[in-house]
Amino acid sequence: MRLVPKLIVRIGADIRLAMILLFAGLTVVSVIPFAIFRALQGDWVVAAVDTLMVLTMLGNAIFAWITGRTLLAGSINAVVVSTTCAVLPGALGVAGLFWAYTVLLANFMLAPRWLALACGLLIIVGGVLSTPFTSTMAATAYVVSAALVMLYALIFASLTEYQRQRLVGLATRDPLTGIANRRSMEVELADVLRTHQEQAQPAALAVVDLDHFKRINDLHGHDAGDRVLQAFTQLVEHCIRKRDRLFRFGGEEFVLLFPATDREGARAALDKVQRELRDNLVGPDGPVTVSIGAALLGPGDDWPAWLSRADQALYLAKRSGRDQVRFDEPRPLPGERRLQLVPNGG
Repeated sequence: MRLVPKLIVRIGADIRLAMILLFAGLTVVSVIPFAIFRALQGDWVVAAVDTLMVLTMLGNAIFAWITGRTLLAGSINAVVVSTTCAVLPGALGVAGLFWAYTVLLANFMLAPRWLALACGLLIIVGGVLSTPFTSTMAATAYVVSAALVMLYALIFASLTEYQRQRLVGLATRDPLTGIANRRSMEVELADVLRTHQEQAQPAALAVVDLDHFKRINDLHGHDAGDRVLQAFTQLVEHCIRKRDRLFRFGGEEFVLLFPATDREGARAALDKVQRELRDNLVGPDGPVTVSIGAALLGPGDDWPAWLSRADQALYLAKRSGRDQVRFDEPRPLPGERRLQLVPNGG
C-alpha cells in the first residue's frame, strides 16, 4: 500500500514524466483498436506502423521511469511519432492528417521547444507532400491551421516554462541576496553525499557568520544590514570557483560548499574568501569581518552531521576572537584517533 503514494509523489514532482506516462497510456487506448481493425482488414503496413508507435511510447515510458531521463525519452517519442504522422497520410489519405494536430500539441509537452518546432515542420511538410489533397485551397488550409496550432502550443509552452522558472526561483533563491537558499542547499548537499559514496570524492563545507552583525541592524537599521549582506554575497561569489556554491542559511549565516575539494584546497579557498572580505566588506561603522567554521565530509556522514561539525568549528572560531577560520576534522573510523580542532594556519 505504501507503493502507491510513492508513485503519486514521483509523478507529481516530474511533469515531463507524468506526460510521458499519460501519452503512453492514451496511445495504447486510442491507437491499438485502429491497429487491430486495420490488421483485420488486411492493411498490414499501417497496422505495423501503429503497433511500432505504441511500442515506442511504451518502451520510452518504461525507460523514463527506470532511468529518470525523461528529456531523452520525450524527445525520442516526439521524433518517432512525428515521423509516423508525416508519412501516415500517404497510406490513409486525408484521414491521416487528423492525428497531426494532437501530435503537434503533444510534442511541446514531451520535448524541448526547438525539437518540437522541428518535428512540427516535419509533420506539416510531410502532410503536404504525402496527402492527395483535392485542391490547393485544401492544402493551404491544412498548412495554415497546423501552423496556428503549433504557434499556440509554442506560446503556451513558453509561458508555462517561464512561470515554472519563476516558481523554482521563488522556492530555491533567497529574495534579498539572490543566492540559493536553505532548501536548495539541502538538495545539493544530498547530491554531494551521493557523489562521495559512489566515487569517493572529497568535499568541504563551511559556515560563515558576519561578526557583530546585530550591532549594524540595531544602530543603523535593517536597510543598512541588508546592504552589507548583499555586498557580502557579491564579494564571495566573485572569489570562489564556478562549481563552488554559496547558500544563505539564515540571518547573517551563510554556507559555502566546495565539491571535489580536499582540506588543502578548502583552506586555500577560505583564506582567499576571508582576505577578500577583510579588504572590501565595509559597513556603516567601517570594515566588517567574518568567522568561518569548516569541516571535511567524513565516512558515514549525513549532511546534517556534516553541517553540525562545521557549525561547531564556527562556534570555536567566534569564541576564540572571531575573524578567523577553524577546521573540524571528519569523524574517525573505528580504531582511529580523533584529531582536534585546529586553528587558522594549523
